[in-house]
Amino acid sequence: MNEFPQLSQSLPLSAADRGRGLRYLAIAAAVNAAVWGLALYLLQDSPRLYTSLYSIVLSEQPSRTQANLPQLTANDRVEAAISRRENAKASYKLIATTDEVRRAAAASLGMTTAQFGMPQVEGVEGSGLINMGITGSTPEETQKKAQALYEAFQERLTQLRLQQSVELDTGFESSLGVVRKKLETAQLRLSDYKIRSGLASKEQIDQLARNIEALRRLRIEAIAQQRDATARSQQLSGNFKMSSELATEAFTLRADPLFQSFLREYSEATTQLAAVSSKFGPNHPVVVQATTRQATAESALRSRGQLLLGHPTDLTTIARLSTGSNAQETNPRETLFKDIVTHQVEQRGLTARVQELDQQLAQLEQRLNVLSQRSSTLEALDRDVQIAQSIFSSTLAGLQVDKSDVFGSYPLTQIVAEPNLPTTATIPRRTPLFIAAALISLIVTMGLFIAWLRQTSIKWRWVAASRS
Repeated sequence: MNEFPQLSQSLPLSAADRGRGLRYLAIAAAVNAAVWGLALYLLQDSPRLYTSLYSIVLSEQPSRTQANLPQLTANDRVEAAISRRENAKASYKLIATTDEVRRAAAASLGMTTAQFGMPQVEGVEGSGLINMGITGSTPEETQKKAQALYEAFQERLTQLRLQQSVELDTGFESSLGVVRKKLETAQLRLSDYKIRSGLASKEQIDQLARNIEALRRLRIEAIAQQRDATARSQQLSGNFKMSSELATEAFTLRADPLFQSFLREYSEATTQLAAVSSKFGPNHPVVVQATTRQATAESALRSRGQLLLGHPTDLTTIARLSTGSNAQETNPRETLFKDIVTHQVEQRGLTARVQELDQQLAQLEQRLNVLSQRSSTLEALDRDVQIAQSIFSSTLAGLQVDKSDVFGSYPLTQIVAEPNLPTTATIPRRTPLFIAAALISLIVTMGLFIAWLRQTSIKWRWVAASRS
């Protein structure tokens, strides 16, 4: 390290060393002059490029589909929103640099795409901001290019949204048509089965079961009434040894005027015969006449009774069936006969009613059995319709959400920093250019100085070695 000063003291520099040093000095001066001359040229005479910057922000618009899913947690929603925002920023960065946007922006300014240049688009990490910029030869031109770029970018987004809306409409009709067809098929099968089976709904079976229970209650009541009427009829018939048939025959005889006339005639003849028989002998003309009258009345009475009742009738039967003459308005026997007939008629009516109820119950129970067997098929078809309706409703809701969410893939943007009017050129930049020139000048000077010192050191070492 201390050899150079020692050598310099013992070995003076020769003219060749001084000439070499001057040459290195001249080279250093020339290189420095070239570097600073180029730097001054770039600052003074080179073309200027200006950059106009502006910023846009993406609107925070969560997906409506995700908003309708309650199982998503808050973290899931935040992560989904961040993912959507980053995807949108990447898409917008690509869209802003496409040829379509650049061509539209250049055409609005009467430029070619090459003259317009390539925009600078950078997303700000962790936010919805996107910084955009464009260069130009003058501040005014650069600002106009930035505004044209933003307008072309917005127009392209509008076109993409419209295109997406058209595609969604097409897909909407196609998807909805498939599920609608399935729903219509399920409804048609259900309707056809209802017509063929006679079963419209499960409520029909429930109503039929309620009707059966109501008929069963009516049958129980009718049977009770029938037993009551039978018991009363049997009691009356047993007490008075009179059946309902005989009571009916009695009313038949009483209702016939001719029979009643014969009966009165027979009664009068019998009364007259009894009266004259107590006074005269059996051969007395009066007794004979009364006897003949009685026999004639009896014969007419029996003949008329046989005609009315349809079987031979004797005086004993006629006497048993007699309810009195027509002059008597109220007669206990007549009342008794009426009760017997009434109870018998009531009994027969109730019996017929019970039989009718039994027939109706049998028919309804058979129908209930058939409908119950068919209800499983009806429920299966109805379930198919409900499933098809659910699928149709969910598909319709989902498609409507997707259709209405026109800003899902391309969210709205808002400009937060208008394109600025640059006051200084970005190319060339004064400070970076001066720093670069100074560094180059320093490096060249130090390099030449080190090279000169190296040559001088080698020579001094050779001289010192030769002297030793």
